[in-house]
Amino acid sequence: MLVLIAIASVIWVPIGVYIGLRPRVAAAIQPVAQFLAAFPANLLFPVVVSAIVTYKLDPNIWLSPLMILGTQWYILFNVIAGAASLSGELKEVGSNFRVRGWLWWRRIALPAIFPFYVTGAITAAGGSWNASIVAEVANWGHQHLVAAGLGAYIAQATAAGNFARTVLGIVVMSVIVVTLNRVLWRPLYARAERKYRMS
Repeated sequence: MLVLIAIASVIWVPIGVYIGLRPRVAAAIQPVAQFLAAFPANLLFPVVVSAIVTYKLDPNIWLSPLMILGTQWYILFNVIAGAASLSGELKEVGSNFRVRGWLWWRRIALPAIFPFYVTGAITAAGGSWNASIVAEVANWGHQHLVAAGLGAYIAQATAAGNFARTVLGIVVMSVIVVTLNRVLWRPLYARAERKYRMS
């Protein structure tokens, strides 16, 4: 899950900053992004299953992106909001001092969007854990693919009517999510509130 969040972040943070700093682009892109966020990811399962079977790909790797397909947009939305809230004065200071390249990202853009990014990443991670239950077991026609994972364990236990295994899987997932929230997300959010909140 953390790898998927990292990959989505590398893709959507630069794009979100670019969009957020340009109000006209944001006005055009936001409806498209909202449509994609509302688009049910399971409609793409047949395409993914067919591709995995056709090209003999490893389901443990290629079913994984389905977990974040519908939730990655929270990162994009929040980064756009963070970039759009960047004050005009800060932009002018960066422009006047010719702050560019990596220095601009490190000193201006990333601190400005960090609280928004953390909020988006927390939301995306939570949704992705829930999506793993559906994404790790994909069916289309006679094709049945299963990835090794907690989501597949819960889905298979539920399909088999095994209440004890279903509860066990849900409890383990809940413990993982709560632990990650306390160990990773809560400290990151506290740091964002303390150090990077622009007011």
